Amino acid sequence: MLKPLLVFVSLIAFSCALSAQSQPDYKSMVADVGNTPRAHPYLLFSAEEKPAMLQRIKEDRHSAEVFEKFLLEGRRLLNATVEIDTPPPREMHTRYVGADDYRRWLTSHLNAAFTLAFIYQMTGDDRYVAKAFYHANLVCAQENWMQTPHQFDVIYSRVWPYGAKDDEVAFTFDITASATTQQMAFIYDWLYTALPKAQRDRLRGALLEKAIMRVRGNYEYLWWATAYKCNWSGICHTGLGLAALALLDDDPQLTDVVARSCEGIWNMIEHIGPDGGWQEGRGYWAYGLGESVRFMEAVKRVTGGKVDFFKHRSLSPHPEDFGLYGMTAGFGDGSGNAVGDSFVMNKLAQETGDPRAAWYAKNFVHGGEAIFDLIWPATTVTAEKPAETSKFFPSIDWAVMRKDFGADFMTVATKAGMNDDPHHGHLDCGTFSLNWQGQLFVGEVPRTPYDEKYFGAMRWDYLEARTNGHNCVMVNGEEQIEAKLKDQPWREGIGGHITFYDSQPSWAGVAMDPTNAYPGKELKGWNRWIVLDKDTNIVVVLDKVTCAVGAEIEVRFHPGVEAALANDHVSLHAGSEEVTVGRGGRAGNAGARATPARKDGEHRYAEGDTPPARLRRAALEMIPVYNGAFTLVQGRQPDLPIMAESQLTWAPYFSTVVKAPAAENIIASVFCPSDLRKGEGSITCQLDSSGATPALSYTLRGKTTKFVLAADKITRADH
Repeated sequence: MLKPLLVFVSLIAFSCALSAQSQPDYKSMVADVGNTPRAHPYLLFSAEEKPAMLQRIKEDRHSAEVFEKFLLEGRRLLNATVEIDTPPPREMHTRYVGADDYRRWLTSHLNAAFTLAFIYQMTGDDRYVAKAFYHANLVCAQENWMQTPHQFDVIYSRVWPYGAKDDEVAFTFDITASATTQQMAFIYDWLYTALPKAQRDRLRGALLEKAIMRVRGNYEYLWWATAYKCNWSGICHTGLGLAALALLDDDPQLTDVVARSCEGIWNMIEHIGPDGGWQEGRGYWAYGLGESVRFMEAVKRVTGGKVDFFKHRSLSPHPEDFGLYGMTAGFGDGSGNAVGDSFVMNKLAQETGDPRAAWYAKNFVHGGEAIFDLIWPATTVTAEKPAETSKFFPSIDWAVMRKDFGADFMTVATKAGMNDDPHHGHLDCGTFSLNWQGQLFVGEVPRTPYDEKYFGAMRWDYLEARTNGHNCVMVNGEEQIEAKLKDQPWREGIGGHITFYDSQPSWAGVAMDPTNAYPGKELKGWNRWIVLDKDTNIVVVLDKVTCAVGAEIEVRFHPGVEAALANDHVSLHAGSEEVTVGRGGRAGNAGARATPARKDGEHRYAEGDTPPARLRRAALEMIPVYNGAFTLVQGRQPDLPIMAESQLTWAPYFSTVVKAPAAENIIASVFCPSDLRKGEGSITCQLDSSGATPALSYTLRGKTTKFVLAADKITRADH
């Protein structure tokens, strides 16, 4: 339980913790690794370790099946007809046309080479070597390995995140080039002893030309190099660092690149909060950290454990808390599903020995079938379910409240925080989501595919990023403002904070103040309280809004299921049939838009499968509670990405609208299961807004529960 004073103290502690640890001297720590002879392979495993790997694969049924799958894939690749393979032309505006045939072509050859090189290592069969080199050589022959939307013509207009300067004009290396570099480094490591010198030099030359020489000595011109709050930083430093590590025997002077990658990874991890939170959201946490783990493991091995990022204070105490506790918190461009590749989550659990991470990996992250799942198998750390399943992330002002994990328990995710992430953040300070019975009852507007303009000056015009696409309050339509526009200075303090958090066995609640997220012309003040009654799945949302008398206050909600308005409430239900919950625990239903799969390389993360489950039809009702006249309205908002073949979608919403009778106005919204509104003893609600501190009470089956809501405290009384 965190009391108000403890929330304040914890915020100070988190701030101090972020500045207390000085960066290690990585230049000194890796200075001699180029002078140490080592036999390939060595980045992820050695020849001496392979017998134990093969025995483990043989003894584990899942691993044995996955290995058999790759043997069959290797057989297919080995016996495929070899033809002159000409790449399709490059299209600069792939996010407008909605396709990237060149990138698919390149990726297919890269993956083929990677698979064949691994099979060679596991079998020792020389037949795989020549075919692996054939595919890798096609990758080497390309002018560059970048994704075209990340070149000047498209990316120049981007609004840059913290750590990047506005005057960015050079774009020679990106996350896609880094992903290619990473795989080519492993291919080089695995094929090294089997290739003649000329072929080794072909791979070595490509790693130098397409990666290291594009960056080395020029870090100050690449925006991601110091944008440590952005997933790009860890990803790009990882590819470069792996290339340098792979080439050390031939180019021992590349220790400077290894050191710079260590600095980049360290600084990125420094911006993971001491509580495990990552401002860009859970999907990008899984992507940035997941890619970085490859370098983290390789540099640990090469330095004999001298450089061990797994012991960093932002990882070792809670390596996967953001993944586990943050489920359903799909804010910003992130995901509320179970995120993270299985091999990454297993690796983090194994390296840190964290039982909660092992429990998350075992129960929520679907077992993968990638080559890395054979290298980093299921963790042997004893899994332990956390006793407390709610969590507050003070470093990013997010909170997730639940009684327990599972469909029967209402989960409330909410956030405040700063509007200072122009890369993946939204203008959504104060928003929240409700998930119950496998349904997203109230939540975020599903995101359309990224188009060319989404990360530029137009970003805040997109429905998924602007305030009226979130579950926030608006006065006379005034929306929140951003802290950064291109070629404009940063505006500090734009956003808000969670001022109170508490989680008790029977209830949990937060208080927040998002006032400073707005320009202050119409909305003069906004306090929001959200309380979850864990025993009844009742959720109370209370808003105190300060504005001019006569102004129109709108409390807007976006349903993820069908919504129907009545005179005094809104019914939310999943439709007339039972629903099947599948990937990520998200149910399909008629009332919500499907979230398109992200395969365009801006991020690459697993959302985690859960076994299909048949859930009973679930229904909630939203009861507005206001001491005065109000109107319930229902509408829909159009959304259309800027693409050649774009499909218009509609985002439904409903709102409680009040013409402000006073400067300070109290509006409550009570969400409860529909069956609590039926029969004798059904729920009744009452709002006391007469004093300095508002109170909301509800009576259910003869029992009255009252919440008194102060800016820095929530108290509950039952009678």
